[in-house]
Amino acid sequence: MVYNVEIEGMMCGMCEAHVNDAIRKNFDVKKVKANHKKNLCVIKTDNELNVEKLEAVIKETGYTFKGVTKED
Repeated sequence: MVYNVEIEGMMCGMCEAHVNDAIRKNFDVKKVKANHKKNLCVIKTDNELNVEKLEAVIKETGYTFKGVTKED
């Protein structure tokens, strides 16, 4: 599964790393890649993600969760 998470507030590579680390710490993911220029974070996983928890994790990092789409 691939989750495309729209996130506002990331300004640089350090912001991307902050988001990536928070997601890795809270979820069992195969790959995570945040992109501040696209306001997007792509998460690849074999597991269903709890979207409410994902939103909370993003907010805890100090960024704005704008939504998520899922591809199988």
